[in-house]
Amino acid sequence: MVLGFRYSDPYVQVMLIGFICFCCPGMFNAVNGMGGAGQADPKTADDANTALSVTFTVCSLIGAPVYNIFGIRVIIPAALAYVLYIGSYLTPNSGFTIATGAILGIGAGFLWTAQAGIMMSYPSESEKGKFFATFWMIFNLGATMGSAIGLGKEWSSGTAQKVSVGTYIAFMVIMAIGAFTGIVLLPPSKVIRADGTPVSLHKFSNWKREAVGILKLFKDWKMLILIPLFAGSNWFYTYQFNVYNGGGYFNLRARNFNNMFYWMFQIFGAGLFGFFLDWKMLGNRKSRAFIGNTFVLCFMCALWIGCIFVQKKFTRESVAAFKKDPTLQTDVFSPGYAGLLIEYALFGAGDAIYQGFIYWLMGTMTNDTERAARYGGFYKTIQNAANAIVGQVDAIGTPFMTELAVSFALNGAGLLLAYVVCATVPDVTEEVVDNLEGIDGPEKMVGGAVEHEGVYQDATPVGDETEKTAY
Repeated sequence: MVLGFRYSDPYVQVMLIGFICFCCPGMFNAVNGMGGAGQADPKTADDANTALSVTFTVCSLIGAPVYNIFGIRVIIPAALAYVLYIGSYLTPNSGFTIATGAILGIGAGFLWTAQAGIMMSYPSESEKGKFFATFWMIFNLGATMGSAIGLGKEWSSGTAQKVSVGTYIAFMVIMAIGAFTGIVLLPPSKVIRADGTPVSLHKFSNWKREAVGILKLFKDWKMLILIPLFAGSNWFYTYQFNVYNGGGYFNLRARNFNNMFYWMFQIFGAGLFGFFLDWKMLGNRKSRAFIGNTFVLCFMCALWIGCIFVQKKFTRESVAAFKKDPTLQTDVFSPGYAGLLIEYALFGAGDAIYQGFIYWLMGTMTNDTERAARYGGFYKTIQNAANAIVGQVDAIGTPFMTELAVSFALNGAGLLLAYVVCATVPDVTEEVVDNLEGIDGPEKMVGGAVEHEGVYQDATPVGDETEKTAY
């Protein structure tokens, strides 16, 4: 067997989509993680994020049809929406920022649905955790580096309350590079696994077929029971970014420092947990599902309980005085800062393992590219519908401790309900697929491979001198 780099390898393609997300959502997260998108008043960012979440919700639901019909190139204009959004902070016009937030929601819906379809369907069943870990580490390396850029530019900010114009411009340049990287992505039919089979054998889809596929998601009991888990996956961002880090307790330098460690610990969390979920020493996939679910539940509970003690240090009313006199805010050199930083960094690791578990669990349900995109779109729809709600919960001045309690409760409820789905996880996924090249009618797929004999003749396993004449 010949070893070496192969551009059509699924792992290489997942790394490329990871790089695109490194540059675009990664940099967006770096800006958002500063608290209020780096602005002195987080209300504009709250309102923009609400507009983003509304359009993100709708376009996540139609993102799978768009991706399945038009293909991988939808990622390019979708990613460019991130450049426009960050550019809006170069103007003092809050209305424009809110409008670009809505446009970004459209782009993000298409981008993240395509990403989910790629990340869940490209790997073999034994590597789904590895592929998630690789993607999430690359993606969050972008947020980490973006945070480091912001920290470097704002380290000597003193009593400044918002980031500089140069910081936003730096983010825009990186985002534009990421968007145009979409040109080099291969369509799924040209992405070839090591055994010589393409990751997708589908013909082009159509709107009627996609509409039926989307409607079926709302009859799938597994998707329905996972709604609280999905809803909680971004709900806590508003508390973490705009209350804990951006509520006014920390000064700008500390916010940037917290932000960098938050995304850095995303990398550690994803790397360790993704490979953990693939570790066969833990048993079959059902056993790993239960173990993974329990680990995430215990980790998140410990985080929220620890955060209660931090939240007792400040309220929405007390931080109003801090904003008037920035010298009262907590700095990186303030006594006790290290403990506050550790709590926030561990929130980053918690986000990585929480979302990693969701993707891995959905990945056990399908290996089909079209279905994976629809699952990812449904997940993002619920996630962002919840995010639209919580953005306004914060914007209306809800007490900080109440926001914490709701986030804690939603995460706990979602993870407890997920045990029901864990009980159904098969060791090898068997599913019926249709719309395949060379096959009339539905066909059975076992572990991602079409069972039908004699179809797709002359497929040559990569790196092997023999030809495989049937799958």
